[in-house]
This record gives sequence, C-alpha cells and structure tokens, in this order.
Amino acid sequence: MKKLFLLLALPFAMAGAQDTVYVIADMQASHSEQSAWAWEAFADRVMGGRSELSPPVLIDAEGRTALLLAGRVITEGGGFIQVRFRHERGLFNAADYAGIELEVDARTPSSWYVFVRTRDNVLPWSYYRAPFSPSVTPSVLRLPWSAFTAESTGRKTVNPEFISSIGIVAGFEDFNAYMRIYRVGLYR
Repeated sequence: MKKLFLLLALPFAMAGAQDTVYVIADMQASHSEQSAWAWEAFADRVMGGRSELSPPVLIDAEGRTALLLAGRVITEGGGFIQVRFRHERGLFNAADYAGIELEVDARTPSSWYVFVRTRDNVLPWSYYRAPFSPSVTPSVLRLPWSAFTAESTGRKTVNPEFISSIGIVAGFEDFNAYMRIYRVGLYR
C-alpha cells in the first residue's frame, strides 16, 4: 500500500518541482520564454561613458544556445555593459519567489552583477545590485533578494512585488567581458 501511495504521489511531486522556477528567458527555447519580457542591451555610453558593448547575439555554445554579453568595460566615465530583461507590461509581482536564478558561464569570475529595478527606482542610476561569480563552465546560480543592496534609492531592500527589469551587468572594473547567458528566471 505504501508503494502504491508513493507511485500515485510522484506525478504531483514532480509537477510541484517544475513550478519552482519561473523562466523569464531560456535561450534553448527562444530569446524570450515569457511573452511579457523583452531583452535589451546597452552600455554606459547612454550616460557619456566609454565602455564598448558588442551587439548581443545568440551563439552556439558547445551545442547549446546562449545569449552573448561581451565587450570592453572602461571605468573612466562610466564603467558597465548590460543585458536587461524588461517587463513590457510595467511591473511584475515576484513576491512568491525567493530570488533570481541564472544559468551562465564567463571567462572571468569577478565584476559581474545582477541589477534589479522596481517602482522605487526612478532615476536611471538607481537600482538594487547583487554580485555573483560565474564559473568557466555553465552553472546555475541563485541570488536571494537579501543579496541585493540599494544604489541611489530611498528604499534599502528590494520589494519583489514591483519588479520592472532584471539586468546582467559587467562593471566597475576595467576588463574584457565575455559571458554566455543560457537561462534567467525566478526561483522559489
């Protein structure tokens, strides 16, 4: 009887496990998994900086598809390049999620960040950021909301009820950036 119960419960347990991640973008499926999210890329040049962003493209990464974030980060006058996933309908309620999940790899382990913008971030230089260290092979990283610190905003913690964008950023150090982004999502 116990085995029968476990066999009957298995499909429900598996369905619950699949719902633990809300996929924003899965490059294996398409450039944007969720229709309400659009990706865009820009560098500090929009604010007078000198960093150079190579146009982001989908590439073959050893048989997998990845979005390439590459360029030269120059801190004098700015210091960042970015790929951002923006919610096209304004604000997204991520309160049911514990944080952001990425599947990425990079040639350098430092100077990588996730930027989150919410309704509390009015100015262009206002955001919440969390550093992360990718490996040279594809790996899944999780950043809880508590890992984010406020930059130029009155609210000191991320309010995940009102997310407008999630950015993957190379910045704050002079270096040649090269990252492959396989998947971006929210985890429970």
